Amino acid sequence: MLNKSVLVGRLTKDPAYFKKGDIMISTFCLAVERGYKTKDGNIAVDFIVCKAFGKLAYNIHEYTKKGQLVALTGQIQSRAYIKDDKKQYITEIICETIKFLNMPASSKSIIPQSKEEISESAESYSNDLSSNFNKEKLRAKNTAKDNNENNINDEIYNQYSNVVKVMKEIEDSSNNENPSSNPKVPTS
Repeated sequence: MLNKSVLVGRLTKDPAYFKKGDIMISTFCLAVERGYKTKDGNIAVDFIVCKAFGKLAYNIHEYTKKGQLVALTGQIQSRAYIKDDKKQYITEIICETIKFLNMPASSKSIIPQSKEEISESAESYSNDLSSNFNKEKLRAKNTAKDNNENNINDEIYNQYSNVVKVMKEIEDSSNNENPSSNPKVPTS
């Protein structure tokens, strides 16, 4: 089974950051466009609650602000809790990785925020993921090649062991009182 989400969107407010015991936690909301406009002409948007832990949470808290465009990967998680004697349900993304695509317009005055640039940033992130995938694929291929060479060595070792075994049987049979017995030679 697979539970993996990839989102590109803007933070709706500065991330909240707190500690629970020794664990650092960051929560934030990501506005993600659906890719079409509603009947009244507004862009359809989903607001996704996200949560990160540990060093990732710290980095999100330190380096992101409201309005910043980010790309993230994570897992969807649903949970329930009791509030005012009512059972509440929430679905959120537990972040695994995040890429800061650009700063919000308020922090830099000369950052064009066109859809083309956003698409280029998302495409760049996707290309980075593809590149990492290809590197891992090549590493796995090389490991498999090395393993095949090791298997050949194992095959040669097994043949050598058979030869040694036959030689030992010949030696044992020559030392035996019945010199006419023939050693068993394995056939392959």
